[in-house]
Amino acid sequence: MITEIIVTNSEEAKLAQSFGSNRLELINSFAFGGLSPVLNITKEVCESVDIPVNIMLRNNSSEKFIYSKYDMDNMLQELEFIRLYTKANGIVFGALDRFGNIDMTALEIVIANKGHLKLTFHRAIDVATNIISSYKQLLAITQVDWVLTSGGAKIAIEGIDNIHKMVTMSRNHTNAQIIAASGITLENAPTIIKETGVQEIHIGTGVRLNNTLNQNLLKKLSSCMNMI
Repeated sequence: MITEIIVTNSEEAKLAQSFGSNRLELINSFAFGGLSPVLNITKEVCESVDIPVNIMLRNNSSEKFIYSKYDMDNMLQELEFIRLYTKANGIVFGALDRFGNIDMTALEIVIANKGHLKLTFHRAIDVATNIISSYKQLLAITQVDWVLTSGGAKIAIEGIDNIHKMVTMSRNHTNAQIIAASGITLENAPTIIKETGVQEIHIGTGVRLNNTLNQNLLKKLSSCMNMI
């Protein structure tokens, strides 16, 4: 079982690593669902740990995940810095068009510029017009390594049916593997894992108290994952 923890700085990154996190997602602003982190913090975090760090690439807080040319130009500048000057493992990006379909133009531009970096398509898929057909589309793109999803629901425990469908769809593929996300806690993680068959989970607020990464919750999470 792969556990990915959301962090916002190098202190959190080191703490998450020390309690067995397999991979990190670096963001800025939990309040907006995760935005691009400051670039010097990105470099610092990647150098502070030995486990993979994926960097959020999202400079627009719109919940529709629609990006203007100005947004894309800025994100491509961020991407160039991440690719050239950090030890990042990958980027976390997603975009939709005004009809709620995957914005293939934006995605193809990011793929063309990401170089060696891996790519997670984030929870933009959860507000797509049709999550299952959108996922099928992503499965056809070999450069998409993971898809982060709550199954189209507000939280993963409510999207179990769709997550299970997506995990089943992924079984004959090596790309676009599902990472269950949103509202995952120590209490509901075992149920989500058992009922969906997912092999990777993504946890943010579930291991935080007062918006701070909590050592005791990380320790309990590590013990919980070891028992699954």
